Amino acid sequence: MAEIVGHIAADDAAAASHFGSALLDHVELLTRFPHFGGIVRKHSRVRKLVHSPILVYYKVHEAKHLIEVLHFRHGSRKPPKSEMNPKRGQSPP
Repeated sequence: MAEIVGHIAADDAAAASHFGSALLDHVELLTRFPHFGGIVRKHSRVRKLVHSPILVYYKVHEAKHLIEVLHFRHGSRKPPKSEMNPKRGQSPP
């Protein structure tokens, strides 16, 4: 996340601070609403929260009451293979 905010800060430090705070606030919502993000098709345990243009991939560990953020990805990047390939027996959307 520091890399994302740092990239924005190169052009506008105030915008970077605002975006970073808003992104953290959005991710923090997952503590109250862990299933807020959509399920990533191939890995049903992995979910995706959209904070445009950033996609936040995470897992919910129900038994531990824990949200594990796996990574942040810019939405303009090519989707990971896990999102492009449907589960066996399913057709793509």
